[in-house]
Amino acid sequence: MKVLFTFGGVPHYLCTLLNKLQQKGVTVTVVTPRKGNVSIGAGVKMVDGGEFKRIEAHEKVMRWGKVGYPDLAHIIRIEHPDIVVLGWPYFLQYYFQSTVRKEIRDCGAKLMIREIPFQTPPYGEIKEYFAAHPMYSEGMELKSKGIGFFLRQRMTAHIRKYVYARMDATLNYSTAAYDILPSYGVPPEKINVTYNTSDTESLLRERKRVLTSTPILPPCNKRILHIGRLVKWKRVDLLIDALPSVLLKHPDAELVVVGNGPEDNNLKEQADRLGLTLNIRFVGAVYTPEVLGAYMNESTVYVLAGMGGLSINDAMTYGKPVICSVCDTTERDLVHEGKNGFFFEEGSAESLAERISTLFDSPQLIESMGKESERIIREEINLETVSDRYVAAFTKISTTIPD
Repeated sequence: MKVLFTFGGVPHYLCTLLNKLQQKGVTVTVVTPRKGNVSIGAGVKMVDGGEFKRIEAHEKVMRWGKVGYPDLAHIIRIEHPDIVVLGWPYFLQYYFQSTVRKEIRDCGAKLMIREIPFQTPPYGEIKEYFAAHPMYSEGMELKSKGIGFFLRQRMTAHIRKYVYARMDATLNYSTAAYDILPSYGVPPEKINVTYNTSDTESLLRERKRVLTSTPILPPCNKRILHIGRLVKWKRVDLLIDALPSVLLKHPDAELVVVGNGPEDNNLKEQADRLGLTLNIRFVGAVYTPEVLGAYMNESTVYVLAGMGGLSINDAMTYGKPVICSVCDTTERDLVHEGKNGFFFEEGSAESLAERISTLFDSPQLIESMGKESERIIREEINLETVSDRYVAAFTKISTTIPD
């Protein structure tokens, strides 16, 4: 079967997944921007190449205010795929461009919508949803305010309902889809939860090498780790605020921060103000797999204090307990309260400190949670199982008899 995807770019983890689909008999074609990417967060590293076919197309801001591919209809006609997978914001083209709808229909392709879903309110509950779940930019600027925002959200909800009524199935990163998509009229049998994954095969191979390598950090059995771009919505500042309370009970604890970004200097100044310069290691951005692996292997607990997702998978692959709050909804399928980690109260440094201290109080709990994290990755959510879920979803709609 031939599947055509639209993406704003291909990060390393996505390239690995697409390669895996290709190896499993799916003929993958990917449409990506000819240069740059404006629909993916700044600083997310993109990769070239891959075992799949890549079409670099002109991308621009369309008349409806979001980026799209002006040549998408032509590409669909030429490629003649069996399945077209459109994610945000590219499924807007299905709504606004009759030519895209026509080409999908003319080539007999099935339509799939791929969303996490993340920051997607249930239909008809926009005000209530954003009152409980405010939307922020990466710089923690409140976006869910003003008449214009809510008018755009209503229009987007209308578009989603239109597109979902005409698509054949969805691909979703988390089981949150079952809470949200039925309100748009999507029957549960059309929802395919694939989960999201790092290149777990490479990570597990790398881990074997890391375990036999010379440590890069001094011994410490109470080391907190954070990996990610240093932007405000990662809430590393909250993690730093929580550290003094942890140190009161566990003075030998330390925090390692891996990453760089616009908040780098602010976070270092915060650490200095709180007298924590000897308790925090800012190591900068690290892209070498064995070095990243060493930091994970030599840490005790992984903490994601703000937004994110895949770093949880990586830490669990290295057998680490995870402490997090509200992330991108994928955390609900990875972290099981009291089993392989803890959730803390969103935005509360006190709650976060209490959760970290609870772990540091019990080496046995750290060990058992770490083992459960690794089991979940090895048995439930990994490159093999996630790619199998994609293939199963493609196969299901390919064999579905039209109404």
